[in-house]
Amino acid sequence: MRESALADRTWELWNLRALRPAADAGDLCDLRQRRETILAKEREAFAGLWSGDRGHLIPGHRFFTEHPELRTGIIVSLHLGPYKLVPEIFLAARVSPVVLVNARALKRMKPDFELMTRRLGLHTPITWIEVGRDGFVRQLLAEVRRGRPVIVYLDGNAGQGGYQRTRDRGLDYHLPGREIRIRTGLARLICRLALPVHTVAVRWDEQGRPCWENAASQRWSRADDPDHVARLLYDWLFDQVQRWPEQWHFWLMLKESSACFSRSRLLEPGVPRGLHGDFREAFFSCLNNSASTVRMILERSVEVWPGEVLADLTGDRFFPAAGLRDRDLDPLRNDRPTLAHLSEIHGRAWVEFHGLRMCLLGLARLGG
Repeated sequence: MRESALADRTWELWNLRALRPAADAGDLCDLRQRRETILAKEREAFAGLWSGDRGHLIPGHRFFTEHPELRTGIIVSLHLGPYKLVPEIFLAARVSPVVLVNARALKRMKPDFELMTRRLGLHTPITWIEVGRDGFVRQLLAEVRRGRPVIVYLDGNAGQGGYQRTRDRGLDYHLPGREIRIRTGLARLICRLALPVHTVAVRWDEQGRPCWENAASQRWSRADDPDHVARLLYDWLFDQVQRWPEQWHFWLMLKESSACFSRSRLLEPGVPRGLHGDFREAFFSCLNNSASTVRMILERSVEVWPGEVLADLTGDRFFPAAGLRDRDLDPLRNDRPTLAHLSEIHGRAWVEFHGLRMCLLGLARLGG
């Protein structure tokens, strides 16, 4: 397997384990196969749509008619299935929505949506508002006062400062296999505006047709806790993702939002700083006096990833690799080598630096 392909698989499996901690390569392979099946159906459906077959739009139009409450308030959705059809049901009913996005998403999504509206011959306008841009709150408030519905894709999860700011300052949110950070700006807006909030998702069913779903509408106010509101919204989002993981288009979010990539945690020590001197003294005593009998034992599942990242997969901790290569860890993965044997393989300088560093970080220990 090419190194780039192996790196891609490593990232994908790590993301999957955020939701399913026991997932293995077989589970990832199964997910990939189901994803390819869904994507094939999606390509077929959109090809028919562009060629004039509007049958796939009927379920959404019916859904919108059955839920007139969607004409006002905040519509929270996610990048699931044919998510691009969410604004279409408004445009088809000649309701002009506002789409609230971050700068990164705006560049990616706006051209696609504009192409879709042209192909479908829709003339009702969409207003795009970029989160974090000067005056965006005033613009949003003005549109809301006009009674226009606001569409938000919750899993964007970035605004001013991008994902780094999400990781450094976001609200802790616990998934089954990892802690991520989430933005609370939308929840604060929801509490401030006191508008009805509607959660809407669309996915492909087994026959390759759009299937629309919503939960009961909610309404919060300034008296509510935005952190609590944010967690409730993400509970809904990840319930959708857990049910239809092969249809989620934004797995990147899990990596980009993972709390373990915050600047404050990237260099987190494995032991209290005050004990480093004691660890160093004990380590060098073993290396100088008992190298042939003292063994180095890997305590965690550890990998070195592209981008010079030393990953503790057991504890979801990450450190600069500092020159360590993934293949350097093979003797530790396959056996419990002595310090002398490691010195023969890698050289004493490697053991003095990387061996000690892994012990200090809590990734390995010395034993008999």
